[in-house]
Amino acid sequence: MGESPLTPRQVSRITCHVNHRLSNAVTERLARLGIATALVESGRSVRLHRRPRRFGIPGTWDKPEDAPVDIFRFTVDRSGSQTAVQSLIDAGGLYAPGRGTIFAQDITEYSFEAAPSIQEIPLVEEPAADSDQSKSSRKRRPPRQPINDLAVLTCILSMPGSGETLAREALELGTCVPVVTLGIGTGLRDRLGLLRITIPPEKDVVHLVVPVHDTKSIIRMLIEHMNLNRPGRGIVFQTPARCGMIDTRLRIGRQEHAASIEQIITAIDELKNDTTWRARFPALEQERIGVSPPLLRNNYEFTIVSEEGVTGELVSSALEAGAGGATTARIRRITPADTATGIAAREYTTIVVSDTAREQVIDSLLATGFIGEDRTNRLQIQPVPAAFTHT
Repeated sequence: MGESPLTPRQVSRITCHVNHRLSNAVTERLARLGIATALVESGRSVRLHRRPRRFGIPGTWDKPEDAPVDIFRFTVDRSGSQTAVQSLIDAGGLYAPGRGTIFAQDITEYSFEAAPSIQEIPLVEEPAADSDQSKSSRKRRPPRQPINDLAVLTCILSMPGSGETLAREALELGTCVPVVTLGIGTGLRDRLGLLRITIPPEKDVVHLVVPVHDTKSIIRMLIEHMNLNRPGRGIVFQTPARCGMIDTRLRIGRQEHAASIEQIITAIDELKNDTTWRARFPALEQERIGVSPPLLRNNYEFTIVSEEGVTGELVSSALEAGAGGATTARIRRITPADTATGIAAREYTTIVVSDTAREQVIDSLLATGFIGEDRTNRLQIQPVPAAFTHT
């Protein structure tokens, strides 16, 4: 290998949220793309199920309904990120509302395994109208184009049931289909003194992919609705996305028209190749700018992928170097291009670090030697343009 694992590489991390039933199709496509290692986390998507009222009462009512999802994460060379996204959109049919969300983020990575370079995408075959025609005469359509003006909001919540409440708020705002995962918090809770006994270590982590022009207004509304300006309630932060596709099927249930509103939105997004036309909160941003709590700037998201049993030591090193609280989730490693290596448990830790502590935290984590020759262990860093937590 030409580079040391301690040499930072500029790569793209692809994240794909899909219904559990589509996981095999995604895994097969990853193998075709030559992805040697991918990380998978279990979670749940939340949608509103529209039902008729009981006892013949006119009208409908909406009830949140969960569905299991698998969250795939892997890294590729930046030059192939859009190709990889396009390939997975077609593999999982993510251009259709209700099937999942995908996005690519440009990050800095320290790892023993170099990110693969994706050169080309297998074109998707469509059956010809005449079933007797040969396979060579079938139409081959180009991949669907992802959208470019997206951002990712990560909400780490401390209070029991907060994930369900925030997911309902996101659905009511019409932003995207929220995905909820579970984690264990470390660091911030330990600094709250006697208040820590009222805050459980278990965290709900809510993932939202939204149009970038609405992020600040959405963050401010989430702060207000979730009382994040109170001690120990949690943190919300924004990270940039290079490109992606959002699942817009916010409601399921009985449909009364030939096309749903989600299908119409997806079609317009594809025609315009952006989401600017859907801007909904510009007035709100200006209206509240003087009274809303200030957002934190110049921070970074640190992601640590490590084997089980060493996360505590790594988090302690980061906290001593000036990092904030950490949230750790259990994940599993899959190797689509080499099934002989099997499945292995890993841990995925997220930390928000200030710009002033960034270099010290990097040096502290790398000094532990946790990366070594394990091709899964890695440290990933990306900017956080906006964040909020009670200080």
